[in-house]
Amino acid sequence: MGHSSAGTREQPLDESFRRWNTPMTDALLDAAALEPVSRVLDLAAGSGDPALSIAQRLSGGRVIALDSSRTGLLLANTHARKLGLASKMLCIQGDAHAIPLASNCVDRITCRCGIMFFTDTGLVMSEMLRVLKPGGRVALLAWGPFEQPLFDAMIAPVLRVVHGAEMPAEARTMFRFSSPGSLKRELRAAGLCNVHEESLLVPRIWAGSPELWMYLQEISTLCRPLFASIPPDLRATVDAEVSSALGRFRSGSVLEVPAKVIVAIGQTRVSRSQLSRGSRDIAARPDP
Repeated sequence: MGHSSAGTREQPLDESFRRWNTPMTDALLDAAALEPVSRVLDLAAGSGDPALSIAQRLSGGRVIALDSSRTGLLLANTHARKLGLASKMLCIQGDAHAIPLASNCVDRITCRCGIMFFTDTGLVMSEMLRVLKPGGRVALLAWGPFEQPLFDAMIAPVLRVVHGAEMPAEARTMFRFSSPGSLKRELRAAGLCNVHEESLLVPRIWAGSPELWMYLQEISTLCRPLFASIPPDLRATVDAEVSSALGRFRSGSVLEVPAKVIVAIGQTRVSRSQLSRGSRDIAARPDP
C-alpha cells in the first residue's frame, strides 16, 4: 500500500504485485521522459520495482537502483538476472541523503512513492541536483489524499470497526505531499526549473491470488500495526466490510481500483556556456 516490498514470495505473486503497480510506474516514467540511452537513478528502489521497468525501456542506457535495504536489492538483482536485464541495472545500497555517486553523472532521477519518507527532503533534493547533469530531469510520484478508493475500502473499515484504532504515524507520512502544490514547492526550493505538478487518477488492477486484501495485510509494513490491532472476534466483521467496499471495483475475479497520485517534475538549469559548448559539439560531429 505504501513503500513496501513483496519480500521473498514466489515469482508469480511478485508479477501480480508488479502489474498492480504498473499504472503508477507508467505515470512516473512517462513524466521522466526517458530516452533509450538515458542514465537513470531510481531512488528508494526497494526490490527493483520500478527500476526493472526502467531497464526494459532502455537500449544503450542504464538504471542505478539505490536503496538503504540490502535485502531488497538482492531480490532486485535476482529479478534482473531472470529477466535478462542484469547488464542494464546496477544495484547500490546507500542513503538518498548522501547519494554515493559523482556529481553531474545521471540524466534522470525517478522516485515512486518514496519521497514522502525521507527525513530531510531538502537535503535529498540537494543531492538530486548535485548528481544530475545540466538539463537533467527529476520525476517524483507521491500518494494523493487519504480520501480515495483504496484507503476507503481497506483502512477506513478497520478504523470504523476497531475501537481506538488509528493510522500508525509512519503510515500517515504517506500523505505528506497530498496537498496540491506541496511537492512542486519542494522542487522549486531546491533550485530546479521548469517545475510542474499534476494530480492523476490511475487504474490499478489486481487479478492475482490470494485476494488483494489478504496480500496487502501481509506485505504492507506501514499499516501492519493497524492490521495487527484487529481483535479475533472482529476479524470477520472487518473482512466482510472490506470485501463489500472492494466489491464495487470487481468484475469477475479482477479488481480495478483507481488511485489518486501526485506526479511532479523538475529540471536542472543549463548555462549559456553549456548550451554554446553543446552546439559546438554537435557542429563538430561528422554526418552519420
